[in-house]
Amino acid sequence: MNSIQSPSAPRRKKILIVNCFFPDERLPIKRSNQVPNAVAPVLLAGYFNEELCEVKLYNEVSSGFIEIYEPELLAWPDMLVLSSLTAAFDRLLHVTAYAKTANPKVIVAAGGHGVRALPEYSKQFFDYTCTGDVDQIRDVICDSIGPAYAADEFNPRYDLAYWIKRLGYAESSRNCNFQCGFCSLTSAGRRYEVPPLSYLDAQMENMGKRPIFFFQDNQIMGSSQKSFHERLELFQRRRLAGQFKYWSGFVTDTFFWDEANIRHAKDTGCISVFVGVESFDNDKWLDNANKKQNSQHNQAELLRRAIDGGILVQYGLVYDPTQHTLAEMYRELDIICENSEIPAPNFIFTAIAFPGTPFFRDCVEKKLFLPNTNVRDLEGSTLSLKGVDSQEETLKFVKRGRRFAGYRSKFLRHQIKFLRRYRHSLNRDQKLLSSITAAAILAPTAVLGPGAIFRKKQMRTHLSTTEVQDGVYTPCLPVDEKYRHYFEPTNLIDQHGELNEALADDAMASRHRNRPARNEDPQVVVVG
Repeated sequence: MNSIQSPSAPRRKKILIVNCFFPDERLPIKRSNQVPNAVAPVLLAGYFNEELCEVKLYNEVSSGFIEIYEPELLAWPDMLVLSSLTAAFDRLLHVTAYAKTANPKVIVAAGGHGVRALPEYSKQFFDYTCTGDVDQIRDVICDSIGPAYAADEFNPRYDLAYWIKRLGYAESSRNCNFQCGFCSLTSAGRRYEVPPLSYLDAQMENMGKRPIFFFQDNQIMGSSQKSFHERLELFQRRRLAGQFKYWSGFVTDTFFWDEANIRHAKDTGCISVFVGVESFDNDKWLDNANKKQNSQHNQAELLRRAIDGGILVQYGLVYDPTQHTLAEMYRELDIICENSEIPAPNFIFTAIAFPGTPFFRDCVEKKLFLPNTNVRDLEGSTLSLKGVDSQEETLKFVKRGRRFAGYRSKFLRHQIKFLRRYRHSLNRDQKLLSSITAAAILAPTAVLGPGAIFRKKQMRTHLSTTEVQDGVYTPCLPVDEKYRHYFEPTNLIDQHGELNEALADDAMASRHRNRPARNEDPQVVVVG
């Protein structure tokens, strides 16, 4: 591949930044109420020179698949920047194939969790593969279209983020200081980092007035109390000036250990925090998953302490079929329904063995993966691992149990008791947020993407071996023959239950990359 030369006289370039996404429903729907939502396109756009670059953003979470709803955009850009979660890796390939067919000269840079999970494998598909943080795009800009097209100062483009309305998302820290065995951040191997306060301040300045400010960090407090308080003080100054009313963000259990954190968060306008509880009743599993911070204290007691302190706690539970029995998982539902001090969970997802994690390596070595598992199946609503219980009964829980089927009357009574229990410590907005959370776990599609309730449902099996593919795996626009294989599902585990050799180097070891790779003359490997 020839080096791309920047023009001698800079001309205006067209830049399209797309957040790629696959809905759990495997339908072409728009999740207009998804929270939290993407902020990476906003930040990426902030590194392009506004005078020389016309930038457009597209978010498939809220707007649906780009080739269906705005196909004309695919032929528009000189440079296409893509990001995705791991399960949506194939969407990066689809969008690339469409764009390269419409404009063979388009430069494609791809990053996000999907590329981080498969860094070497990704090089055959994109001009640039980025495994670092959003500021890595500056190096790509300089190398591909020239330094003149990079912004002198970071200027996040909230003005282009049409999907961000009442919530103002911002990144104040990166990565995580823990290494949980099942987490995709562990496979990436990047260290916890807090950028200078000027980085956060630029985001706050550009997003304007918002009712709720959301720290879109993997965990806001990290390993430094001092840095945590500095960022809250910066927020508080803007809050007192009238820019924000509340803040929310992600934390770990360590946030609750010191009641001073709860008081300080409450005093600075915290409406809620999200924590990965993972389990109320299985310390052994938490320790095996290297999430020992969650087994230091009683989870229910920590949540009660925070809510009594005026902070709504939101959380998720993990169902690991390789270690959790169904009796244990139904016991988790009982614990929630029987204890009015515990809020409703935001979700219960099936444990995901992300490539590069210790959990993934363990599952491969123990032959726990089901045959014909694709990267697309790594999204929490598809069973891809052999369980300790029968597959039939396990699937019942994956399909219905994690939505509290059979517990709904008890669950609704629990929500009423919860609101009554905390009627003095939670305000009206927090009670409303709690009720929306309860509704979302019972009927996620209706709450997060209400327009989808009128669509004919996809008849899913929720089993990776037999699961149906999304309709977008069949191209709906012209695709050059050399890109046709981009629409084959990226196979992780073959029909014999063996790891796909093409992905083995990436999947079995964490590969930390600090610099974007310029991909020279890639050897094409047919996916699947």
